[in-house]
Amino acid sequence: MARSIDELLGACAARLPQLTSKRLMLYAGANLPSARAMAAYNPALSAYPAMGPAYEKEQPETELVSELEDYTSQAAMRLFKAAWAEVRLPSCTLANLAVFHAYCQPGDRVLAPAAEHGGHLSQRRGGTAALAGLVIEDLPFDRATCQLDTARAVEQVARVRPKLVVLGRSIMVKADDIAPVVAAARAVGARTLFDASHVLGLIAGGAYPNPFDAGVDLISSSTYKTLPGRPQGLVLGRNPQDAKALRTLLDSRMLANYDAGRLPSLAVTLSEALEDDGAYARSIVSNSEALHRALLATGLPVIAAEGQQVHTHQLLLPLSGGDDPRSGMQAVQASGVLIGTCVDPTQAGHHALRLGTQFITRQGLGCAQMTEVARLLAQVLQADGQGRLRVQHGLAKAQVQASIQRLMKI
Repeated sequence: MARSIDELLGACAARLPQLTSKRLMLYAGANLPSARAMAAYNPALSAYPAMGPAYEKEQPETELVSELEDYTSQAAMRLFKAAWAEVRLPSCTLANLAVFHAYCQPGDRVLAPAAEHGGHLSQRRGGTAALAGLVIEDLPFDRATCQLDTARAVEQVARVRPKLVVLGRSIMVKADDIAPVVAAARAVGARTLFDASHVLGLIAGGAYPNPFDAGVDLISSSTYKTLPGRPQGLVLGRNPQDAKALRTLLDSRMLANYDAGRLPSLAVTLSEALEDDGAYARSIVSNSEALHRALLATGLPVIAAEGQQVHTHQLLLPLSGGDDPRSGMQAVQASGVLIGTCVDPTQAGHHALRLGTQFITRQGLGCAQMTEVARLLAQVLQADGQGRLRVQHGLAKAQVQASIQRLMKI
């Protein structure tokens, strides 16, 4: 029987303590804003539209919204070393769609990551770009290194001469070498877009290379993964002249209204990241490195950065070929461990569990606790003898829950 509204609201009220004390949140696309950022959300700012550019709105008494747009944009520009920033979009998927429409025409060729290599639906062939009438070709990928195949991508750019090259993926265990691809794109008159949704907070903290340093023209991103904000979209630009095309599109075709009540929260998140001076990002990377070592010590196979490569927040745990990834995720979820699934970019037709360290780092867990996290995961996962994992169904849930409770009290 369906729950009443009061029952649903009660479940909503219980959600925060449940996530922070009764779950081991290892989902790679999750985070929580600070208490100050959550409290900053202001629905009164969204009581009616604030259409048009800042300080040129069509509606009355929108000066505060304009001021917040300006402040939040400036904070984003300082944090990411951008020449301009667009902070009004509700998600990165819509941010990417706006970029496609602003800088491309129907029929233009775009190079982007393939789904089997971790390309997101807002980037890949058959996804959001199709709504703009674009022709997508898959960028080459090196399965052995789990990275963009830079040399082949440079050749592809020269041969195809695309209008846009989309870099960045939803699966990123280490940084790609993108500078040669960006240079090749510039040589044929193509723009480059880096989707930083998963690594934006790492870029903010200097723990992941800033794509602008490699010459990328545009960065798009969500704001709620390694950057611990509320969900919305962000577009950043290196060239001031590129701002006009996007803003003209948004003001005339895409943003008749938006939730301006989100702006104070994003402003707080960006300001806190500026004040943090990279400490959070460095802790995420350190925890990923420590968890990688700890997982290997338990005998669990891991796909992650190795050697001189710097980790991100993501680690992949490859699943056995015959296992249904969704049922495996649900079995682990039933024990209180929240992990997502993804394609295994190192082997066609296989899947993996994708985990992230950003949420537990935000909770205050450090390298010393990653051994305990690995031990807990070893309670619900086991190696199959062929370098992959099987999820243990019929888990001892009480035992796993006890382990989570101990971990959250550290």
